[in-house]
Amino acid sequence: MEEQVVYKQRFFAFLVLYRWVSLLVPLWVLVTGPRSGPWGVPAAGVLILAAAHTLLITLFHRYLNRLVERHPYLLGLDLLFGALLLAFSGGITSPYYLYALSPLLAGAFFFRYRGALYAAAAFTPLYLAAVLVRPFTLADASMSQALFTQLAGIWLLPALIAYPAVLLRRLEEAHTALREARDDLARRHEELRSAHRQLTVIHDLTLSLQAAPDIETVQQRVLQAITEDLGFSAAIIGLINPITRRLELWRAAPAAAFPPPPRVSLPLDLVNTPLTRWMAHPKMHWWQGQPPLTGHPDLDRWLGAGPWIILPLRLREHPVGVVLIASSHPPEALSETQQTMLQSVGEQAAVVLGTIMLCIDRARRLAVEHERNRIAREMHDVISQSLFGIVLTLEACIKMLPEQVEAVKQELLDLRNLASEVHQQVRQSILDIWPSELTLERFKSDLRKYARHVNHARLFHIEFNTGGDFDRLSPRLRRTLYRVAQEAVANAIRHGGVDAVRLCLRVTDDGVYMSVQDRGRGFRPEAVLCREYDREHFGIRGIQERVQALGGECQVYSQPNAGTLLLVSIPLNGVHNHGWSG
Repeated sequence: MEEQVVYKQRFFAFLVLYRWVSLLVPLWVLVTGPRSGPWGVPAAGVLILAAAHTLLITLFHRYLNRLVERHPYLLGLDLLFGALLLAFSGGITSPYYLYALSPLLAGAFFFRYRGALYAAAAFTPLYLAAVLVRPFTLADASMSQALFTQLAGIWLLPALIAYPAVLLRRLEEAHTALREARDDLARRHEELRSAHRQLTVIHDLTLSLQAAPDIETVQQRVLQAITEDLGFSAAIIGLINPITRRLELWRAAPAAAFPPPPRVSLPLDLVNTPLTRWMAHPKMHWWQGQPPLTGHPDLDRWLGAGPWIILPLRLREHPVGVVLIASSHPPEALSETQQTMLQSVGEQAAVVLGTIMLCIDRARRLAVEHERNRIAREMHDVISQSLFGIVLTLEACIKMLPEQVEAVKQELLDLRNLASEVHQQVRQSILDIWPSELTLERFKSDLRKYARHVNHARLFHIEFNTGGDFDRLSPRLRRTLYRVAQEAVANAIRHGGVDAVRLCLRVTDDGVYMSVQDRGRGFRPEAVLCREYDREHFGIRGIQERVQALGGECQVYSQPNAGTLLLVSIPLNGVHNHGWSG
């Protein structure tokens, strides 16, 4: 469209130049011919009038161009002016004939064949009236020949200009169509490039999430996708603890812009807070700072004043967590690509996190069930049988009284010993139950108590060598370490025949490492591991299964009469360094 306007302006400028050049003919006639025209009209005055008319068109040609395009009938005024020039400058012999044709050429160019036809039809009677002002006979061969020649020019020259105008119009239409096709291809290319980038981000995110060993790694990858891949300035993710069913486990990116998150958990039944209320809906929301997002002062202070896009993470109909994305615009103002990308990231994160949480919940349920079964077996196999024997003995004593007092006395003494053993067994079962809060000191003290009760016949010493932040470990990981150490100590007492072990425990940034060593009888690990698994006891194979369930490794080194060394390494972020010390 812009190029079409430029072409029209250039042609209009060409017509203006044509007018000036055509005035050279009357100027030459004025110099070489008579000084006045018919009826004594001065030739110089007619020329000055034509020049003034042309000057006016020259000065305001752009405005006149637009005006003629909107009101084509204004060309009639120019045609009338040209006819008057012919009439007052000699009629058929007028030197202004070429000048009078300029409005016909303009009509042919701007309005093509229709403009040429209308302009010629309108100018023909005006031309005849102008040339017939001075009567002449058609018998005059030169005059008749000039009349027919000029009439032919009135019709032929506009048609000659109209044809290139039509061709130019078609070229412009073809050029416009090609430009539109180019723009459409460019738009489609940009859409395909955006879709390719979107698929690449989602593909990379999916692969990295599937390979993530724990929840923290998944959180970091999701935050990285939002802040680095999608270009948002900041993001925060909070997850629902599958055990407590409360919103916690907060993590932010970039980490340097946020202080450590507060240890705050929100119950999901807080219907008066925007965060928990919006988590019940799958679509994104926009929070601009009021009312308080969570209702908890510490957490609201850490989250800041916003504004945030709230992206709920839901697996089917179950909430998994929520992502807060820093944005000064609501979700509706984002591009369609950004909205689709955020939804895809949220869906992928919800699937992976939901799956991990389901596995954690299932493992927790299995651990609880295993613990219940263990306690039930011990109660049934040991304590229940012992109590049943005590009841039978008491019934026998009742029958023996009062005739066999001495025999009853001896039986009661045996019963007291048996009851004492049952008491010890009950206390041992209580010690085996997982403590509610396991710190490093509690870990050491409970393990020493357990060793004393297992080896009540003699003193038993455990030498501890620890390092790192034990409190940063998850409850499940602490439980596993305690169970492994408990079984290793029990094996050393029962099978190793020793009265001391050395336990080394070290926590690093990437994992936890534990070793238990004794100088007892030893055994052949390959022979023990190839035996059928004994479901009534924990055992070496049970230790390995517990460690492997957390993505760790367990090795046992032992030889007959050479002692035993148990090595356990469990990663925190899916990385093994095997950094043993102790």
